[in-house]
Amino acid sequence: MEERELTLGDILLMFKRRSKLFWLVLVLTVLATGIYLLFATPKYEASAKVKVSTQKGMSLGLSIEGLLGGLSSLLGGGGGSLEDEIQIMLSRRNIVAVIDELDLVHKLLDEKDIKKAMGNGLTEDDLKLSLYSYMVEKLITVEPVKNSNILEVKFTWRDPKLAAEVANKIVENYVKISESIAKTQLGAKKEFLEEQIPKVEQELREAENKLKVFKEQNKIYSVEAQYQTLIERYASLLQKMEESQIAMEAAQKQAEFFSNELKDLDVEIEQLRDSITFDPIISQLKSRLINIQIELAGLMERYTESNPAVVQKKAEFEETQKQLKAELERLLTSQVKKTGYTIYGEALSNLIKAESERILYQTQYEAFKKLFENFEKELSKLPELEQKLIELERDYKVKETIYTTLLQAKYESLISEAAITANVNVIDWAVPPLSPSKPNKKLTLAVGGVLGIFLGILAVFFAEFSDRRIKSESEAEYLLGVEKIVARVPLTSKSEVIEKALGIPAVKAGKVVFITAIEDGAGVSTIAKHMANLVSKKEKVLLFTEENAEGSFDKRDLFELLKDPEILENLKQSYDRIIIDAPSLKRTPEFLPVSEKSDTVYIVIRLEHTYSEDLKMLHSLKKIDGFILNGLTRRNSAYVEEK
Repeated sequence: MEERELTLGDILLMFKRRSKLFWLVLVLTVLATGIYLLFATPKYEASAKVKVSTQKGMSLGLSIEGLLGGLSSLLGGGGGSLEDEIQIMLSRRNIVAVIDELDLVHKLLDEKDIKKAMGNGLTEDDLKLSLYSYMVEKLITVEPVKNSNILEVKFTWRDPKLAAEVANKIVENYVKISESIAKTQLGAKKEFLEEQIPKVEQELREAENKLKVFKEQNKIYSVEAQYQTLIERYASLLQKMEESQIAMEAAQKQAEFFSNELKDLDVEIEQLRDSITFDPIISQLKSRLINIQIELAGLMERYTESNPAVVQKKAEFEETQKQLKAELERLLTSQVKKTGYTIYGEALSNLIKAESERILYQTQYEAFKKLFENFEKELSKLPELEQKLIELERDYKVKETIYTTLLQAKYESLISEAAITANVNVIDWAVPPLSPSKPNKKLTLAVGGVLGIFLGILAVFFAEFSDRRIKSESEAEYLLGVEKIVARVPLTSKSEVIEKALGIPAVKAGKVVFITAIEDGAGVSTIAKHMANLVSKKEKVLLFTEENAEGSFDKRDLFELLKDPEILENLKQSYDRIIIDAPSLKRTPEFLPVSEKSDTVYIVIRLEHTYSEDLKMLHSLKKIDGFILNGLTRRNSAYVEEK
């Protein structure tokens, strides 16, 4: 038999039958919600707002682009995303400092729990780390304000004053950490300049002394014009070569700085470096950059910058540089993912930029070095005295230029360091909230009501589908067949209503009518008595029953049929209709032979009483002429009218 599909009418009847259960569950749920609100501890949420700058640190604006190229932007900082700032704010460094400064271990944790933890061998530091995890997961919320660079920091606790105090301390420490990070990045540049300046200053003095001694020994006090051009060209090449070397070392310093940041995050830095060194694609791109720069230098000696050949070569250089950066990004990102760390975006992005700059300056150095070596071969054809003079003049001019530029950069970095500030501004400090944020009574009650409705519906469906009784008229029609149902008797005490419902089966019935049910309590005696009353108005009727029934019919004891099986044949001559009020099939199956001698067999099915699985007992009857549905109400029938 196919599964029966529920109709809207079935569902409405289901809720009519189970309305008490539905309302009970709903009321209990709302009541439980109210009790929770009555005893729940109020929690207060304090919030502060900070504006995060789109640039981290300060751009120095140095006038040393010829020396360091775009390195000032590399050293000065780069844009940090709001997600990076959120991670800094929630970092262990920040929150543990707040725990220490406000003594939150003793303010947020119960003293009994602290003593118990200490007794189990935990230290104060262990409790701080445990409290840090709890605060980040449960108490602290850091969210960006939509369409802005503003972060809102929230802290929730029972004490409104403490909540505001903790929120403010989180922001205060975050500002300090942000400023410290900015100073640390600028310090990398300052450290590099402090290392280079004394070395270049010493080299300048040595070059100056050598030139002076050479001129005095050879009595040369001025350089001829033809040699002056050679000296300037020679010095220019050497200067570019040394500028590239210094810039390469500066980029290396910056790459080491960001590598250490990643190392602190447990990323295998040595593995990353090896990947860069031995990657064949990066090696190929480096060689291509060196050759392009050599060719570009040769073109620049013959043509202007607007010449098509020069423009094409510059475009080729820029394209190769982009390919190098893209390959570095792919390689480093894949290596970091292999180690299991998928975030740390800012440190990784800065490392990619620093490595890209380092390799670029390395290729510049190699290109100028080759050009310089070729120029030295040309100079070797000059007389020895002129060669020496050109070499000394070249060294002096190069060292002088580099020293002046580095000195200027140092003073500018000192000015920047003095002016540096954090990349955040506090918009609103937290104040103690006047009303609790949790629990929200209106919202909680509304949620409790919705939950009560949901649970009530769930309880109705569970009760309905766990109840194996035939519960509705439509279910009975599905199980028994509409055509087999001969009468539908409402649940009422009015005899005329019942007799009216039994009119059709009374008319269709034969001389001997056998009425029974599967189980006791189905109302067989009531049906039999009213059918006897109805028929006795026009016919002479005999009712076999074990009940004390009164009416305009004759009555005999039911069990006479078992004592004398032939009694029915004898009585047929005396009565127009014989109605047998038989006991249930479960209780007295001995009456089955009597049903076989009857002309008509009716089975009474009482809604919300007869179990569907008991219908299989009907196979014991050789014939069934129809079913009488008993106990119809508005709860189980869509059409009955209770009277």
